[in-house]
Amino acid sequence: MKTLKEGRSLNQTIYARIRELILTGQLIPGNKLKISELAHRFDVSLNVIREALNRLAGELLVEVAPQQGFSVRGLDADDLRDLTEQRILFESIALRKSIATRDVEWQARLVAANHRLVHTPQTLAEEPGKLNPGWHSRHEDFNFIMMENCGSDWLFLMIKQLAEAFSIYQRVLLPVTAEEGERNADHNELLEAILANDADRATAILTEHLNQTRDVMLNALNAVSPGKKASFIP
Repeated sequence: MKTLKEGRSLNQTIYARIRELILTGQLIPGNKLKISELAHRFDVSLNVIREALNRLAGELLVEVAPQQGFSVRGLDADDLRDLTEQRILFESIALRKSIATRDVEWQARLVAANHRLVHTPQTLAEEPGKLNPGWHSRHEDFNFIMMENCGSDWLFLMIKQLAEAFSIYQRVLLPVTAEEGERNADHNELLEAILANDADRATAILTEHLNQTRDVMLNALNAVSPGKKASFIP
C-alpha cells in the first residue's frame, strides 16, 4: 500500500508529464483528453489522471466542458491577443526592474545566453521548415534570464506561466519565415539596449518583437481556422 508521500509524488509526476506533453505540443491543442487512455498510457488510476487534468484546467492549459470531459485548450485569436498584451505588461515591468538592479553576473549570464541562442540553428536540418526545439529552448532561456533579475518571485512566476502558454501557439503556428540573421539581429539589438542601461529602448524593442510575433501567428491561425477556436490533428 502506498504511503501518503508516495501518492503525492506519483500525482505530481503524472501532472508534470501531462503538462510537458501539452507545452511541447505532443498533446494537440483542441483535442479531447480521454482519462482512460491516459491512465493506461501512464499505468496509473483514473483518479490520478483526473486530479492532474483538474490542476491543468486551473492553469488554463486544459478545458472542461459539461458532458464532454477534458480537452487540451484550443488556440483562439482573442486568447492570443490577451496573452500578448499581458506578456508586454508584465515583462516590461520586469525588464525595467532587472536593468535597474543589474550587476556584472546577471549581464554575463545574459550575454552567454544570447551567444548560445545565436549559435543554435533555428530550423531542423532534416526539416528546414520546422522550428528547432533546441532553438526554442534557448530563446526561452534568454527571455527568462532577462526577467529573473526583477527581484520579485511572484512577477517572475507570472511571466513564466504566460510565456509557457504563449509557446504553445509558437510551436503550432509560428512559421520559420524570417532569416536567422534577422532574428539574431533583434536579440542583439535588445541585448545592446540592456547593456547600455537604456530601459526605454529595451522595452520598446521587446514590445515590438512580441507584437510582430503575435501578428504572424494571428495570420497563421486565421488561415487555419478563421473566426473560431482552432483544433489540430496530429
